[in-house]
Amino acid sequence: MDKAMEYIDKLAAKLGVAAEHVYGVLVKQAIANGITNVVVGVILLIAFVLTVRFMIAILTKAEYEEVTHYYGDSKTPVNKYAKISSAGGGSVWVLIIAFILISSVAGLVCLTEGFKALINPEYYAIKEILDTVKGE
Repeated sequence: MDKAMEYIDKLAAKLGVAAEHVYGVLVKQAIANGITNVVVGVILLIAFVLTVRFMIAILTKAEYEEVTHYYGDSKTPVNKYAKISSAGGGSVWVLIIAFILISSVAGLVCLTEGFKALINPEYYAIKEILDTVKGE
């Protein structure tokens, strides 16, 4: 911790400002990062909910028509939901499920990190100083 305070003092001396000012700026930056993370997390979770609703709509509203061919019976999409469902031989479902997984996990991580930074910005300011001292 003494190394961190020495670093703050050196940084403040180079910038020509007081060490308290440098620490205050780092605290404000931690708050700004927290707000940004919360906003991004909320946007990702909204995208997650909308994608799940879209997937449920595809599953429940898809309509097919039975068509008999010389080679056998097949289902032909009747409405747009059925066309989306059968597009790409299932690749649409892979993309939807991948997006659902990625958006939910990333959204929760962003929200968690954002709230932690908003609740305790001093910790993140000190962590930033220590990471800089360590050379990370």
